[in-house]
Amino acid sequence: MSHPFRFQAAENALEKIVSENKNAADLLCPVEGCNCVIMKKDAATLVERPDNKLALPASVLPASQELQDLQIDDGMETHFWRLTNMMDFENIGFSKTVDSVKYLSCAECDVGPVGYHDTQSDPKEYLISVKRARYRF
Repeated sequence: MSHPFRFQAAENALEKIVSENKNAADLLCPVEGCNCVIMKKDAATLVERPDNKLALPASVLPASQELQDLQIDDGMETHFWRLTNMMDFENIGFSKTVDSVKYLSCAECDVGPVGYHDTQSDPKEYLISVKRARYRF
């Protein structure tokens, strides 16, 4: 296995992390030093969704646990890894519901949001931003 890398650090990153519309690598927590595996290779499907639900209300996570220090560009996050069963995650944390949205975070260090689950979506889907994870091949 190679050293985990961030989406933003790779050239043509989307091409590297997608294989037959599935995640071609394990997804890890975005924090260097936290090696929590969020999902295993080939677990999720790549989808496009509006990013408006990924904006984190101040009441969900303490500032020290937000991703703002990780230099993640919050604009135009439209590519997500989609799971339809929450049991397909290896490790994930869920926030309390805020306006029908549960924010997803690292189960070990609680950094987030790395994605979200809209409790009103039908069918159910759990979305992890491709930019808010590290990848290990």
